[in-house]
Amino acid sequence: MYRKFPLIAFIIFSLIDFFGIYFEKQWMIYLAKPMLMTTLFGYYYLNKKSDNLFFVLGLLFSFFGDLFLLGSGELYFILGLIFFLIAHVFYIIMVFKILLEIKLKDFMIVGIPYLLLFLILINVLYDGLESMKIPVIIYAMTISFLGVVSLLLFLQSRTKTSLLLLFGVLIFITSDTILALNLFYEKQSFYPILIMTTYVMAQFLICKFVLNLNK
Repeated sequence: MYRKFPLIAFIIFSLIDFFGIYFEKQWMIYLAKPMLMTTLFGYYYLNKKSDNLFFVLGLLFSFFGDLFLLGSGELYFILGLIFFLIAHVFYIIMVFKILLEIKLKDFMIVGIPYLLLFLILINVLYDGLESMKIPVIIYAMTISFLGVVSLLLFLQSRTKTSLLLLFGVLIFITSDTILALNLFYEKQSFYPILIMTTYVMAQFLICKFVLNLNK
């Protein structure tokens, strides 16, 4: 039973973050945000059967990404972007270590929907990006690559475990897409709630993938 305590804490802090955003209570957000990846790591640590260094590093850099995105201004945003980009790189390496032989043809075919999404999104955001064009484009390419390898893994294995990862990554892409639209295209009052909800769902599903993989 004690192994579920961090998951309960993760849900509680997610709800605190949710209500902090909804009621515009910054102290609730500052309280909850650093605890999200901390409690998720606790859940992973108490339930793992073996160590997955790249997942742990992904969580660690996500933790620092969360902290920097609590700040205001372009510098904090860029730092948060960098830390999340590195987190995605670790997730990519984690998936690459599991993939079987990768054929260039398969990679190109699987990459088509992600390339189309990338091009559409950048086209929509381009005028509003201004000085953030290069960082955002690099970040978008990185998480798109994570999407490609996640889909490749699912197509190779066709398991519920690999489906968890695919859903997690797709939800992560959705979260980041909404974030980009909110920052660089058109703000909507409900976007921050969607961003937060999809973010915690994505990280949790990736965590469940790793735990199931260990089994």
